[in-house]
Amino acid sequence: MIEIKNISKSFNNKQVLLDVTGQFVKGKTNLIIGASGTGKSVLLKCIVGLVKPDEGTISFDGRDFTNADSELKQSIRREIGMLFQGSALFDSQTVEENVMFPLDMLTTMKRDEKDGQGK
Repeated sequence: MIEIKNISKSFNNKQVLLDVTGQFVKGKTNLIIGASGTGKSVLLKCIVGLVKPDEGTISFDGRDFTNADSELKQSIRREIGMLFQGSALFDSQTVEENVMFPLDMLTTMKRDEKDGQGK
């Protein structure tokens, strides 16, 4: 379960998120919906650690992600998947290289294991 408590975030004195609290339960369909510009993407970026909230906490299965050291954050990130809208791939890389990118960063898998050829 992902739990967010009292998340607030602002940029250049513009409040984007204010005291947002919620739970995302494993095995259930969880949605973040709202009009354009209401902070959905900022909230998701906070949840995966791309943006640090100004206030509040985020936990994954009871593990505090917001204040975690880099080792714990990397461990939790191995359990997270995120896909940006609008084809946000590295344009200098092939599709295969883009798919391999998180595996290269977060695992010690050999090349044949990454492409499904390893045993």
